[in-house]
Formats: sequence, C-alpha cells, structure tokens
Amino acid sequence: MGSIEIENLHFTYPSRNTPTLRGIDARVNPKAFILLTGPTGCGKSTLLRTLNGLIPHASGGKLTGNVRVNGTGVSEQPIAVTCQQVGLLFQNPEEQLFCIIVEDEIAFGLENLGLSSHEIDRRIDSALAQVGLAGFRNRQIAALSSGQKQRVALACVCAMQPQILLLDEPTSYLDPQATHDILKIIRELNRKLGITVIVAGHQVNEIAPLCSRVWLMNDGKLVSNLPIDQAFTDLERYSQLGVQVPELAQVAEQLGYSERPLTLNHAAQLFVNSTPDSTQPRSHRDKLSSGLISSNASSTDPTPVPTQTTPSNPDSILAEVQNLSFRYPQTSVDVLKNISFQIKGGEVIAIMGANGSGKTTLLLHLIALLRPSEGQVFVKDQDTRRCKPRHLAGQVGIVFQNPDLLLQASTVSEEVAFGPKNFRLSRQEVEERLEEILLMFDLEILKAEAPYALSRGQRQRTAVAASFSLYPDLLLLDEPTTGQDYYHLQQLMQMLNNTTKAQNRTVIFCTHDARLTLEYASRVLLLHRGELIFDGTPDTAFANPERLEQASLVPPLTMQLQRPQNDKTSSSHENPPPRNR
Repeated sequence: MGSIEIENLHFTYPSRNTPTLRGIDARVNPKAFILLTGPTGCGKSTLLRTLNGLIPHASGGKLTGNVRVNGTGVSEQPIAVTCQQVGLLFQNPEEQLFCIIVEDEIAFGLENLGLSSHEIDRRIDSALAQVGLAGFRNRQIAALSSGQKQRVALACVCAMQPQILLLDEPTSYLDPQATHDILKIIRELNRKLGITVIVAGHQVNEIAPLCSRVWLMNDGKLVSNLPIDQAFTDLERYSQLGVQVPELAQVAEQLGYSERPLTLNHAAQLFVNSTPDSTQPRSHRDKLSSGLISSNASSTDPTPVPTQTTPSNPDSILAEVQNLSFRYPQTSVDVLKNISFQIKGGEVIAIMGANGSGKTTLLLHLIALLRPSEGQVFVKDQDTRRCKPRHLAGQVGIVFQNPDLLLQASTVSEEVAFGPKNFRLSRQEVEERLEEILLMFDLEILKAEAPYALSRGQRQRTAVAASFSLYPDLLLLDEPTTGQDYYHLQQLMQMLNNTTKAQNRTVIFCTHDARLTLEYASRVLLLHRGELIFDGTPDTAFANPERLEQASLVPPLTMQLQRPQNDKTSSSHENPPPRNR
C-alpha cells in the first residue's frame, strides 16, 4: 500500500528542552512523490526518522502523537518490522556503507530477514539493475565514486523491497550528472513500481518537477502541504523562510505570470505563447535578454565584515601551483595532471568539475595536507613539500565537505573559540572575536548547543565559523552548499565576498552550483579528470556548452532558457510533473 498517517506529532530529543517537531498532521497516499523542504534545522531529517521508526526506538526522547504506516502505529511494532516497509537513505552514503564488497553490503539486510541464498542473489541482481550498477557485485566500495556509493546505498534499500522510500538530501554530495541519474532512478521507482517517495532537500529546481506534493516545514511545524500545481503560487512564503524557490517559477512571477512553470519546455511555451497576467514596464523577452531578471539575485541583507583586519596586497601572490601532478600511494593513475595557476589576494575562486575530477585533492595541496608527486605548490612563499599544515595555520583555513571531520568541542562557542585560544590571544580578544564570529554566522542562538546535536547545515556553518575565526588570508571551502538553505548560503557567501573586497582576503570554494559561481566568483577553474581545462571568468566558462558538458556541469535554468530551443539537451526535467495525489 505505502500509506502514512501523521497525527499531532511532537518530538523532543533527550538532550533538549524544546521540541524539534511540533504538532505535525499529514497524510501520504500510496504512490505519492513528496518534496519536503524548509530552512536548515527546521526538523526535516527528524520527521523522516519518525516515519521509519528510528525515532523513538533508536534515539530515545519524548514522542507524542501517532505515526501509522499502512494502518499500523510505528511505535507499536519493532523497528525491524517497520524497516521492511519503509526504507531510509541518508544524506551521506558513507554513514550507511560498512562492508568492503558491494554484494556483501546489499546482502546484509537480506540475510537479517532470513531469506534463502537463491532469493538473496536474485534481489542483489535486481537491485543493482534498478540503480544502474549491473556488474558491480564484486566491486570494492572504497574504490567507487560518490555517485556510485549513493547508488549502492539506494540498492541496499531497494533490495529490501520497501513500499515507502524516504531520502534525506540524496543528491547533496553529487555533481549535476550524478544528481540527474539518481533522481531518474527514484522517479522510475515511484512511477513503475508504485513506491511512495518522500525526498527532503534544498535542491528544489531538480526535485520539484518530479513531485506530486510539496511539504514546507519551519520551526518543527508543517506550514504548507499543497499539490504541486499550487505549491509555488505564493513564492513570498518561501522567501520569508529563506528557502529556495524553483528558478523558472521565480522568473514567471517577476514577468507577471500567475502560472508557475517547473521545466524548461513549460516555461518556454508559457513565455512564447502567453501574455503576462499583469502589466510590466518592459517585455519579458527584453528582460531576459538584458539580464534584468537574474537567477542569482540575492535578497539577503548586507553582512558584517571582521573589524580586526590583516589586509594583504591585492596584487600579491598568495599561492602558486606549478606543473602539479599527483597520484595516491599504491596507484598508477594521476589524480591531478600538470596543473599550473596563481592565486592573488582579494579573489573569490570557484573550482568546478564532476565527482572525482580532483577538486578536493587540489584543495588539500593548498594547505600542505598532500604533497605533489611532480611539480611544486607555494603557499605564502612556503614550499608545501617542505612544510607541514601547522606552519600554515592561521594563514590558510579549510572546511571539508563533511563538517564532522573538524568538529570536536562540547559547544558551538568552544568550537569557534578553539583556534583563537590556541593562538594565545588574550581572554578579551577571544571573547570579542567569539561574539563577532557568532553574529556573522548567525550562530548566537546555538552557541550553547553541542555541535553534534545540530542539523547538517548548522554543523557546516559552525565548521566554517571555526575556521574563519583566525581570519586566514586564504580560506578553502569544499562544497559549502551542502546542507545549507538558501538564506544561510547567501548570507555566508555575501559575508565572505564582503571580506575579500574589504581586506583582500581570498576564498576558494569547490561547488557544483552554477548560480552560486555566477553570483559570487570572480574566477572559475574547471577540472576534468584531473586536468585544468579552463581558468577564467564565470561568464566565459558558462558561455561554452561543450566545455560545461565536459566538466559534467549544467548552466542555470534561466541561462538555458535564453538559448534557442534546439540547442538544449534533454533532461529528466523536461518531463511534466505527475498528476496530483
């Protein structure tokens, strides 16, 4: 069946006094496809975990109200029973994968069901075929790409043959091509097999065209539950909560249309064949061509810059990469191949490319965590082959894609103050800097919280704040968009942008987000299989479709909309949304 009923659901974690979920009521019909979105920390992940029994069975805490799956209360039956009906895919596949070989990973859950070896073999083959990994049974998981690992995790869930599939930000670690592939698989599971799907995430552009309904959460409450054709009528509601809205729907509203297109075909037909519902001072074609309607318009308020500065010369060379090649131990393939470029003060540089193209490996060379196999890397006039990361501390900061690799303190305040204390700043200086950083990163209300009790996006902000607390000349960010809602992402990037302009600091960030790059980067480096295939301005980079395809990237939808229709490549987003359920 695949139905869910939620009645007056409240939940409070054991370590907290205030509830994370507050009076949620909803019903999910069989075969529905629901997008669950909302600000960072609003309770999306917590809600998903109540639907498959992880909460409260595995978490403790206080839960009131009812969650029923196919008519049976989740709290009334063992979690092992619920998990056979409801599968859950985590945001980070590494949190779900623990075996060495793919087939062992998929077989683990099936063996716990006591299935015969013949049935286990059949289900492994079927699940791998469903996720496009036929022939991967004997592959080592550690050797797979991020997208392939996410597919293996999804195959593990599919092999259990659940009636309901819950996905917590399933594409946040993936490049655009891998995102397209995963969402296509999920769509097929919903439409062909009738599996009920709920996807929590911030990537509204990609997910919304596939959905039948949209749930909008804020502060633990379900504030909107509408069918897809009504969900984005009031875009202001999303904007007030700092939640991203579909790019094409936003353009339609700005042009004066009441209809909200979600796909390129729908938008093109609407803008060409229909007239706006309200009078506009200029035609929509003029607005699109002149760039008055931008996919990267920011509504965030100006953010402060640090009062304590150590400005560098804007023409000074902060770092230089000379003919860098690198291969990991016990391998013969170069991950980076003969790369050369310079980094100057005051730049905001985006590094873009497919999963596995070498972006993170390049960042690790800029902080001396890796040493070149051939070539040289100089950072602040130091040869990284002869220095250690601690020699660059305070001058170069880094935030990994997984913030949990950096977090180690008991509270957010302690985490942010850790660096300044270790650099032996005075007590007053530490307190002043802590107050300033907490304000800049919107963490004041969370300063007494344990970092591991926070949402994924809040942990990410905490890690960035801790790294920034030393005011480094060069800040390296590996996928800063992961887990962030639209408001906090814009706030973070605007603050960093202001800092680079005011103090000639330099920010380098790895991303797959074309809109983010176009809005904030002054320069973009495109990597393809370890080679630097482009170094220049974002506008130039995104003007070449062949180059973007080579780097597994796609331009913003508004940019695609301005191209002739026959120049556009097909995608899953060209399919019309499913009928309402």
